[in-house]
This record gives sequence, structure tokens and C-alpha cells, in this order.
Amino acid sequence: MLGVGLALPLLVSAQHDESGQAHLDWVPEKSVPEALRDKRCRSCGGRYLDPLAESDPADDPETADIRAQASESELQGDDVYLRGGVSVDQGYRQLRGEDAHFDRSVRQGTVSGGITLREPGVLLRGKEAQYSADTGEASIRDSEFVLHEQHLHGTATRLRRDADGLLFVEGGELSFCAPDDEQWAIRANSIELDVAEGLGTARGAKLDLGGIPVLYLPWVRFPLDDRRRTGLLWPDLSSDTSGGLDIAVPVYFNLAPNYDLLYVPRYIQERGTNHELEARYTDRRIGFWSVGGAYMPEDDRFQRQRPEEGDRERWLSVVKHNGLFDQRWRSRVDYSKASDVDYFKDLDTSNLENRRRTNLLQLGSLDYLGDDWLIGADIQQYQSLADDINNDYQKLPQLTARFRGDNTPFEFDPIVLAQYSYFDTDDDRVTGQRVYMEGGATYPMLWQSGFLKPTAKYRYLEYELTNPDNAGTDSPTAGSALASLDGGLYFERHTALAGRGLLQTLEPRIFYLFSEYENQLDQPDFDSAELTFSYNQLFRETRFSGRDRLDDANQLSVGLTTRYISDEDGREYLNASLGQIYYLDDRRVRLDPRDGPLDQSSSEMAAEVNFYPNKRLSLRNSLVWDPDSGNMNAGNLQARYQRGDGAVFNVGYSYRRPLTLVDRDIVTAQAHLSTYYPINDRWRVFAALNYSVESNTSIEDMFGIEYDSCCWRIRLLHLRYFDTAGRQNPDFSDPDLEREYSTQVQVVLKGMGGFGSRVTDLLEDMIRGFHDRDY
Repeated sequence: MLGVGLALPLLVSAQHDESGQAHLDWVPEKSVPEALRDKRCRSCGGRYLDPLAESDPADDPETADIRAQASESELQGDDVYLRGGVSVDQGYRQLRGEDAHFDRSVRQGTVSGGITLREPGVLLRGKEAQYSADTGEASIRDSEFVLHEQHLHGTATRLRRDADGLLFVEGGELSFCAPDDEQWAIRANSIELDVAEGLGTARGAKLDLGGIPVLYLPWVRFPLDDRRRTGLLWPDLSSDTSGGLDIAVPVYFNLAPNYDLLYVPRYIQERGTNHELEARYTDRRIGFWSVGGAYMPEDDRFQRQRPEEGDRERWLSVVKHNGLFDQRWRSRVDYSKASDVDYFKDLDTSNLENRRRTNLLQLGSLDYLGDDWLIGADIQQYQSLADDINNDYQKLPQLTARFRGDNTPFEFDPIVLAQYSYFDTDDDRVTGQRVYMEGGATYPMLWQSGFLKPTAKYRYLEYELTNPDNAGTDSPTAGSALASLDGGLYFERHTALAGRGLLQTLEPRIFYLFSEYENQLDQPDFDSAELTFSYNQLFRETRFSGRDRLDDANQLSVGLTTRYISDEDGREYLNASLGQIYYLDDRRVRLDPRDGPLDQSSSEMAAEVNFYPNKRLSLRNSLVWDPDSGNMNAGNLQARYQRGDGAVFNVGYSYRRPLTLVDRDIVTAQAHLSTYYPINDRWRVFAALNYSVESNTSIEDMFGIEYDSCCWRIRLLHLRYFDTAGRQNPDFSDPDLEREYSTQVQVVLKGMGGFGSRVTDLLEDMIRGFHDRDY
């Protein structure tokens, strides 16, 4: 960086013959040092380079001596006259001109003839300037100015700099564009620039696009950096078939460094006005809190579509919290509640993932992280957003205590877990209390060439039920001993591929699991489900989630993994895994006790392959194949290619066949294509397609175009999607399934902000790997 800093004055002065804007410290891209060619520089074809960027900030002009030079000088009492190539230096402040007069009694002077006033990060030019050596105040006539770090330049009939460093522009303009390509500018009667606060204020302003006034702003405040501050944010503007014209105007309140408030009045043409609010607070002792929601007094369209609801009020409440106190107490709140199941479908148009939600989490938890114990308390329930899904059970509360073993090799590690849960529901179903306990020990053994981990424990379940839904007891119990042996080896060899040195590993792994059978006919299902089979399922102790089933097992899992790792930097280029479970006994414990035993002698074969040939391309693939039937029961393929210019290409395919031991869903086969593609330095196109193979139709598709220059960007996006909210297994061939349409626009004046942030949300949602950029 020292070399770059020393080269800046020479680079700037060398550009006079090359660029007509060199007097503004503008340097074309080809002459900018490579270390300073960032995205903004490439987009603008150059950048401002400050010759004083490496100045010592301690060299304060207000305490430094004045050093002056000129071809001629004359002293008349306290008046000093300098003529011909005047150069005045005071600390890191520089003043240049042709002629100068300085009154030593008041330490004020005048410089004329192509003057230049510099400080680090600031350049002021003009025909004549009055200045004060004590305060740094200056007044410049017919001036130009540059703020290097802000990439901002402008002109003024009169430019004034006060003692606090504020710049006052009278009868002038400013722009964040390149000086030789001014595509937009703010022209105003007066402009105030506070570099220290990072804030600009214009009065009597007009926004010019290509020299044509398009907007009059009697008063406008705009940022000079990315610090938070109170004020109106740029609006969002869109239109869709679910509500018509949609306009949101955010108002931000920066109340203190650790808390703020965002209020968004949002007008939806066919519905009404939605009032959205979010308050954020953070504190070292109580953590981060976000409290907010939305309220719409009347939704005209909702009343027409769902007259049976009666009340047209619609609302959403959201509370989120994360805290860590004294490195011991960890707290979390994630609470959301909506007025009705259609709220997100109708009113959340910025994210398709939210529209597909089938429930809202309502969770509060508090954990104590002790040296030896982890103790936690949870309260959890869900609000269902799907018409065909019952509300899940509520945990009111769940208390858990677990011994925190350190897993030290060649030492016994105790296993102690106790959990109490109380389950309730608003539906007419069985409720009650559950106690789960397990105790035992494990003895991990670890060598450079492999590992072996035997485990033995006993699991116990006990219930106290009310309103049991069967003829059994209301206090069922169950207990089961479990033993497992997990072991693996690591083989390595050096090889080469395409002239590249690689380390190849071969990692066989076996996992034997035995657990006793216990009749659990009278036990309810509060929070359990049979897990979907995958490669990771080979080495789990249970095939169920939750604690309501103690599954029986006598099985051996065999897996094999190979990796290719770079000798040069340790980066993994390829890993591939293949495995299967061999069942030595039938599995009699089922989620539904009325179902018969599972009598297959082996599981499906599960495989995973991940290939990273370079930092731009990645291929991920997982397969589940049934050797008995020859069917591919599940598959997922994802390929992504990312270029240095921001281009992203995604190709994906997923398939899942309904399996009796997992669920009874319909077959799903979907293809995914998406891209964000720069055509050239200015134009980009983007598109995404989610295609249902079994229904032979697009279920979500989006396309758009973007124009991006040095100082402004516009995006136009059109989206189509099916209204599947509230449906767990939608049939896309159903003629009653509605297709929705949405058109959104985003305009960004770089340095000033812009409207249409929902476009960015949709791009990040539908194009994997896309990340918005500032320039």
C-alpha cells in the first residue's frame, strides 16, 4: 500500500494529457493501480485517486506552521502579496493558485487564478477563494469539488467551507456518476454536505436524468455513506394479480446507536392500507430483540373472497430474540402469529419461500451452559397455515437436562439425559405428560488411521395421559436397552490428475446397532415421525424423530467414502459416499402401532457425490436406489457455475417416489433452472424456472432485465407462480389452482438509494448463489 500511496500524486498529475477530468483527480481504469481496481472502478471506467490519501492525520493544520512559496513576494506591514505559482501548505492542507494576498493580523487571505484547495478526501477548485488560516474556512467562486471516498463531484456558483468542515453549495449541482459520464445529477439552490456525519441536504432541488428535470424536491436529505440515520427511505413499487398496484414508503427512525424503528405504510390497490412496524433493540446484557408486525383495518378483496371469515381485519405479530449472558445463559424467542391462514399468501409478495410456509413457529427457550451440564427450558407451539394440516402439539413446557461430555479419546464418557414434556392441543386429541430418560456410557477411541466408538445405554419412557384415544392405559411405560459399535478406517495415497497433485482417501465405515423390542401399542405420537432415508441415516441410533418411539434394531450399516484433496492448498475437489443397512431382524416398532413389521432384509442404497473442480463450479448429487425393485426412490442433483463478473448458472433436478415406510405423498419430480447473466458491462438478464415434470407445467417462473451503469441501475422483473398456500400436496394439473402474476421494478441511483428492494429479495430467493452488489 505504501507504493500505491506514493504513486498517487504522479498518477494524477500524469493524466492531464490523457483525460479532460484529471483536474478532478479522475484516473481512467487502465491507469489505476491493480490493488485499487474494485467493482466501482470497473463499472465507472476509472476512479478518483486522492494524492493526500497517505497524509498523516496528526499533522493538524490548525497547529501547524504555514509554508508559502511563489515566484514573487512583497511584504507591506501585515500584508503579504505572492505572485506567480503560489503554493501554501499548512499541515495536511494545501492551497494552490496564481496570486495571493494574506493579512497576517487576522490570518486571512485571498487566492486567485485557478485555485486548488486540498485536504485528505476533499478537493475544491475555483477562480477565486477567501480563506482563514486559523479555522480552515474558505469561500470559493465558480468552483468544482470532489469527495474522493464518496465518489461524489459537483459544481457551485459559490462554494463555502466552514470551520467544522461543512460544505455549502450555492447554485450548483452534484452527482455520484463519473465526471465524463454524468447520467443523473441533483441541481439545487443550496446543498449542504456534512462529510463527518455522512449526510447531504438539498433545498429547492431538481433531479435531472440525462439533463432532463424529472422530479422537483423542495427539500431532500441523502446519505454520503452507509451509516444509519432517520428519514424517509426509498419506496417499493410493484403490481400483481393478488392485490393490484402495491406501494410501500418506509420511514426509518435512528433513535439511538442500539435501537431503531421502521414504519412502512403500504397501499395495496384492491385491499387497503397495511401498516407495518419493526422495532429493534440490542444490549450486551439482554441480547438482540426485534418486535413488530402489521395491521390492516380492512381488506376489501379478502372480504369478497372469504366472506365466511366475517372480520376484515388482518394482522401479523412477530417477536425475535437472541441473547447470551455471561457466556452461560442463552435465550431465544421466535414468535409469529397471523390473523388467518392466507395472510402470507395475500400480503407477502417479496419472498416465495414465505408464501409456501405451512406453519408459524412460536418458541421461547432458555438454556444454561454449565461446565458439565446443559439445562434448557422450551415453550413451543405452531400456528397452522394449511387447511389440510392439523395444528401440531404444544410443548408447555419442555425441560431438558443433559450431561456435557468432553468426548476425550480413550476415556469413558457418561451419557445422562432427562427430559420432561407437557403436550397440549386445541383439537380433540389425547394430551398429557411425557418423561424420557437415558443413561449409559461411551468409550471413544481415536487413532490417526481410524476410530472405534462403542456405546451402551438404556432408554426409558413414561406417560401420564388425559383423554386417551385408545382403550389402553393412561400411564403407559416403555424401556429398551441399546448398544452400538461405530468404527472406521482412513487409507491415503498420493495420486495426480491433469498434472495436479492430489491426496486420495478411502474411508470404510461400519456401524452395528442393537436395541431391544418393547411393545408400545398404548403410546401416543406427540412429536415423532419416521425419518426420510438418506446416507446420513445409515449411522443414526434411531429411525424416528422425537421421543415417542423406542425403535427396535438389529442391523449393520456399511458405508464407504472417498475424497480427493489438493496437495497444494488442502481444498477438497471430490467426495463420494455409498452405503446400505443390512437388517438382521424385522423391525416391529412402528409410528402407527397398527402397521405391520418391516421385514426387508436390507435398506435401499444411498449415495452422495460432491464435485468441486474449481472455485466456480460445484456439482452435488444424492441418490436413494432400491436394489430389490430396481427403482430410484429419491434423487437430487444441483449444479452451479459462478463467474467473477457476477454471472450465476444453476441447474437442478429432484425426484421422490412415495414410500410406505416414510409417507404416502404423491410422486414429485421437479426441475430447476436459473441464471443471472451479464450480456456486457451494462446489460444483464436473469431468469428462473421451477418445472413440475409429473404435471408437465411450470409452477414458478421469473424473468427480467437489468441496466447497470456507473451511477444508476434499473431492474424490471415479471413473476408467475401457482397459489399453493394452504395446500400440503398441491395438484398442479388442477384447473381450479390459480396462477398469480407479479411485475416489479427497481431503480437505484447509486449514492442516493432507490426503490424496489423486493426485487432483490425475489432474486436471492429464486437464483441460488445470487448476491446483490453495490456497484
